[in-house]
Amino acid sequence: MRQVIIETEVQNQLADLKKYLNRIQGDTKGNNTFREILSSIDNLAHFDIGSNIKERFNVDCPDNWYLLYSHKNYFVFSRSDSMVTVLKMYDNRQDFIYDLFGVEMRSQESIDYWGE
Repeated sequence: MRQVIIETEVQNQLADLKKYLNRIQGDTKGNNTFREILSSIDNLAHFDIGSNIKERFNVDCPDNWYLLYSHKNYFVFSRSDSMVTVLKMYDNRQDFIYDLFGVEMRSQESIDYWGE
């Protein structure tokens, strides 16, 4: 079993997410959704889950960086034999590949259409 470490920035984002979920879903459903997200993160200690970022997106990053998707959120984490470190958290509407690596994943057609 690996030790799971969550970076301070991600801990703060998770605290904000819990407040948001409780506000929009109500306390019971919000807490259940939040527990499911934490369970997904806890599973990183036991299972080799997640997509390898380097292979999936063809970007220059460490070989041990992975991506976990849970309840409309992406978690970027590094994995070794003894430890998992959750490095970043992104909402599914955020362009995490551009933020992390400066690589534009949108097509020119999409940019032209949306005027961005």
